[in-house]
Parts: sequence; C-alpha cells; structure tokens
Amino acid sequence: MTRTFTAAPFVLLAFATALVLAAVTVRTGFVSDDAMRLWAASITAGEGNIAVGRIVAAYPTFPFWASALTALIAPAGTPAPALVAAIMFALIAGIWFVSLRAAGFVRVSTVLAAALLVFHPVLLRAEIDGPSEMFLAAFLFMFGVALFDLRRRGATADVMTVGLALLGLAFSHPMGAAIALAAVPFLALAVRPVLVANSAFNVVVALVFPTVFAVGAFVYSSWVFPGAGWSFFAAPAESLATWRASVAHIFGEGLTGIAAFDASLATIVALMFGAPVVYVALRWVARRRPLVVPALVFSAAVVTAAALTIATGLFGEPTAIAVAAPVLAAVVMVRVPDLAARPAAALALLVAGWIGGLATLPLVDPGAAGHLRAAIAGGESDRTDALAAGGAAVGHDGVLADTDNAPALVLGRGSARGIYGPASEPFHLALIFSRLDTPFVAVPDPQSPIGVSDRLNKAFPSLYRRGAIGYRLIYHNDTWRLYSRIPNVASKKDY
Repeated sequence: MTRTFTAAPFVLLAFATALVLAAVTVRTGFVSDDAMRLWAASITAGEGNIAVGRIVAAYPTFPFWASALTALIAPAGTPAPALVAAIMFALIAGIWFVSLRAAGFVRVSTVLAAALLVFHPVLLRAEIDGPSEMFLAAFLFMFGVALFDLRRRGATADVMTVGLALLGLAFSHPMGAAIALAAVPFLALAVRPVLVANSAFNVVVALVFPTVFAVGAFVYSSWVFPGAGWSFFAAPAESLATWRASVAHIFGEGLTGIAAFDASLATIVALMFGAPVVYVALRWVARRRPLVVPALVFSAAVVTAAALTIATGLFGEPTAIAVAAPVLAAVVMVRVPDLAARPAAALALLVAGWIGGLATLPLVDPGAAGHLRAAIAGGESDRTDALAAGGAAVGHDGVLADTDNAPALVLGRGSARGIYGPASEPFHLALIFSRLDTPFVAVPDPQSPIGVSDRLNKAFPSLYRRGAIGYRLIYHNDTWRLYSRIPNVASKKDY
C-alpha cells in the first residue's frame, strides 16, 4: 500500500502528460488513421448510432468496448478514446513504478528508471495512437512477466496468466494477434523442461486454449452479425499498403528487397537500440537459463510477428510492434535481480535505450516521420482539413459524409449526432438513387489522398468541383467543401 501511494504523483504526471499529448496531436493531425477510426467509431457507438451487432463483434475488441463505454457515460464532447489511452498509460506507469520498487530499486533509482521507461519515445508514440496500442503494451508486459514466472515456477496460475495474456494480445490490436500467433512455436521453450518432458504439445495447447476458444467465439459472432467483426475498421491491407508506401518513400526498396525480411531486421534493430538493457543484462546472467530463455522467447515472438504480418497481409502495418522495446526493458528490469544491484549501469543503459528508441523510430514507423515534419512546419494536411471541416459542421444537423473514410470529421465536430454516415439510410439512398436530399453534404477533393476512396465522390464525380443543383457552398478549405441545401429548390439526379 505504501508503494502504491508513493507512485501516485508519478501516475498523475503520466496521466496529465497523456492528455496534453492527445490534445496537441489531435489538433495537429498527428494521429494514425486507425486511431482516428477508433475515436470516431467509439463516439458513434457511445451515442447509440451503431447497431448492437456491430458493437458486439467490433475489433479490436477491448479498446473499442472501453472507448464506447467511456463515451456512453462521460459528459458530451469528452474525447473518450484519448481518456482511455491516458488511463491505460497512467496504469502502466503505476504498475512499472511499483514493480521496480518491489524488485529492490531504491526510490531515486525507481523514479529515474520509471521515467525513462514510461516516457520512452516509442511508448509515447503508442499513447498518441490511442487505446489500442496502450492495451497492446499492457498485455505485452503481462505476457513478458508471465513468461519469466512460467519458466521459474511453472505453477497452474502462471499457465493461466500466459493464456490470458495471449488472449488479451489477440483482442487488443491486430499486431497483438500476430504476436499471439507467432509466439505459439516458442511457448514450449518458455516452460520448465520437466513439464514438457512427456508432451510439449499438451503444454502448448493448455497455454493457447483460451485464445483459440475466444477467437472461435468471435468469428461466430461476426458471422451472426454480418458487416461487423474484422471488417468494422479499414481492411488491414489498406493500412499495410500505406506503410509500404511510406517505407518506399524513405528507404526505397529496403535492405534486401524482401519486405518481410526487412521488417524482421528493422524490429531486431529497434529492440537492440531501444532496449539495450535487456541484452546487456542477459549477458550478465547468461548461465542462468530461467532468466535468459523468457526474454529470448519474447523477442523471437515479436520479430516473427513482424515478418508474419508483412508476409500474410492479415494484420495491417507492423508499426505498433515498436512498443515491444520499452515493454521488454521494463520486464527485464523487474525480473532480473542483477539490475537492482547495479542501478547506475541500469540507468545508463535505459538512457541509451531512450536515445536509441528515438533514433530507430522511423525504421518501424516511417509514416510518423512525415507527419511529424508536417506538424512541426505547421502545414495543413488531410487530417487537419477534415478536423476543420468537422468544426465547421458544428450546429448543422443532417450532414451527409463518408465518415468511415474520413473519421476526423466526427472528431472535429465532437459528435456523430446529425451526421449521415455510411451506416445511415440517407447515405444508402443517396448512393442507390444517385440523388442528394439531405440538408448538408461534405465532400473532399477527389484529387486528394482521402478523396480518392470517398464514396460520395465516386457516386457524384463532379460534386466537389461544380456543386449540386439546389445546394450552395457554405464552407471550404484546401481539401473539403461543405454544401447546404437551398430551401424550396429540388435537387436533380445528374451531377
């Protein structure tokens, strides 16, 4: 209890930092597309504008449910996903602080080590990207600690903890699902040899059974509720294609020209430079296998997951996997006792990891570099234009817009009420009959990256340039135009 109270100021600092980061990054558009979609979808669900079936089978499940519930009970206008991400960030900070104290670090060393781990550039990037990556970080830490406990003790509770951690990873983030799948071949190595002497297969089955059962139930739910499940957010292939384009823009064809192999190399470099304390500590305890094998299993699962997501195209872009570096560093700090006996060396290695994480971030998240440059330069972007257009739509009800393609509209408006998105009847009728009949319509420039996939642009190719009969332009910026229907003027079918 005393350790918990000691951690309170640090937890509050982490919570406040997360909220400030969320406010700044949303305003500048420095948020990933997947995070934007989660924000918009949770706001929409919290306001009751999404069918129950789609909520039940939404993915990633845990962050979506948490964000939707927060949006439901919080005051109107509360940025629910940002609040959930901040709470998770603060929770991680508190757990790491208390765990470091329990591992034998003195108070000063604990504060410094916790600060270097929690405010690691990679973990801050994950916090900016929202609750999905924060849930991923939390369950990764749970998985890493459970691997050490499983190798050391092998008790039933440890087996259950590993199983629950894999389950949490699978339903927190697509990359978490990739890590859970990639970890399966290595799980037998994480168990005490005496337990796998008779049947390694049975041990692995016991570890993965909760995840397999839950995935089966989720697939069934997605089948029962059509249009939900894996298709609830943008297809992973789209985000992976964007990541490939960012990689090609910065690194050309890569080191070897084989994307999966290059992703594995980038992940190894990110782990080595972002968490040097791990591999130095492993050299200190090289002959104590219960302290070495769990960290190697963790690293192998993460590196294999990076290759798996590129090779299969099923799990989206691998940028979220970068968070494994500070998480693994935290796991080793609290589970390898030799580090508490050498606090000065441990802190020096954590400082090196902080610098290394900042330097290697473009390797695993090349798209963030471009967004960061744009944010620093203060230039406009598709996201900031969409946020501004959403702000201009405040007070206007009946806005027809493809919010699945441009979720920032919902964020900029602060509410999904009054917007006719792709799930609404007016949107479907407009596409079926090629006729506009809503009070307002928002459409992006068809030549912009976001406008290419906008369904209203495809249905009404000249709408952005020429407008529509019966509508007048009331707002525009570099990317978006908002039209208002002129009273008593009928709209035509052809545009």
